[in-house]
Amino acid sequence: MANRLAIVGGRIVTPETVIEDGIVLCEDGRIVFAGSGQDALPEPHSTVIDAAGCVVMPGFIDTHFHGSGGDDVMANGADGIRRISRALLKFGTTGYLATTIAARHSELMKAVEDTLAAETADNRTPEAAEILGLHIEGPYINLTFKGAQPVEGIRDPDFDQCRELLAAADGRIKIMTMAPELPGGMELIRFLKANGVEASLGHSEADYDTALAAIDAGATRATHLYNAMSGVHHRKPGLASACLNEPGIQAELICDGVHVHPRMAQLAWRAKGREGLTLITDATAAQGVGDGFYTLGDFQIQVRGPLCTLMDGVTIAGSVLTMNRAVGNAIDFTGMSLMDAAHTASLAPASVCGVADRKGSIEVGKDADLVVLKSDFSVLRTIRAGQVAWQSQP
Repeated sequence: MANRLAIVGGRIVTPETVIEDGIVLCEDGRIVFAGSGQDALPEPHSTVIDAAGCVVMPGFIDTHFHGSGGDDVMANGADGIRRISRALLKFGTTGYLATTIAARHSELMKAVEDTLAAETADNRTPEAAEILGLHIEGPYINLTFKGAQPVEGIRDPDFDQCRELLAAADGRIKIMTMAPELPGGMELIRFLKANGVEASLGHSEADYDTALAAIDAGATRATHLYNAMSGVHHRKPGLASACLNEPGIQAELICDGVHVHPRMAQLAWRAKGREGLTLITDATAAQGVGDGFYTLGDFQIQVRGPLCTLMDGVTIAGSVLTMNRAVGNAIDFTGMSLMDAAHTASLAPASVCGVADRKGSIEVGKDADLVVLKSDFSVLRTIRAGQVAWQSQP
């Protein structure tokens, strides 16, 4: 018997419109209908979810993410990454890129190994967010703008190490954050492009002209816009200015109100629009846990409310943001529509992960990865591969 699921009565967010009192029908893990509730009825033997008063969006995809639920991508091995995949479901995240920090080559190789091991196990089950690959944040970044990245992990581009890393990952590295002004930086961008990896400009003091040269070399992204990069200045425009002004760059944005002031998020939205922004969390192991002390790689970090810092209490070290809150905040900060939010939190990240043909939007034929949200953007249910993978308690 086919595995059928029907979500009825909600506001269905598709790429073209928001369908009021809509219905999404899923069968054997795929979407088979999305439209008006007057045009279709649940098939017999379907599991029916009443979504009245709720918003139904495509499952979120986080392309810059370090940990959750007390586990860190680089600190807790393959088992920790498997736990992370399960923890993410409560925030409506159904896919993600496991993200590293700058580290020694052997540590990065181990992170790749652990991620591939976790991916092999978790991607077979609907009870976990799907691991869509890796985002290598560093190690080829600028010490001046290292942020919370460890000094011992930062170095100039090493092409032998990079080749070994890409070979070990076997096509699973989707993004690498790097500083284009480093010796060999432009060559690294061209190398990454030739190997199917998106070069993301970040942790960098590049000026505007260097940023333009990086774009010409093939860079397409910017890592956490405004943060850990040369900034916006009326006489000395830096990397952030180039990211805002140049259409060839899609920029990550952390909408937690801590990393980026809401007015600056609004500026980014007006400058870049839906095609130029991707919502991320940059979350750490503290995500979903609360105040306390955690790890980010080898660093100890502390969390107080929405603020996540190194032990100095000043240097921001990732976040505790969740994707459902990122979406709600983005709408609140910028005025973007639900369709825009779905694009920046689901379809745009699906594209960079190379899975937009099967994920990232509510369309017939795509994977039935969905999230049912209350009006305050808290998660009521997360559907993964057409099955209810997580639901809030009454």
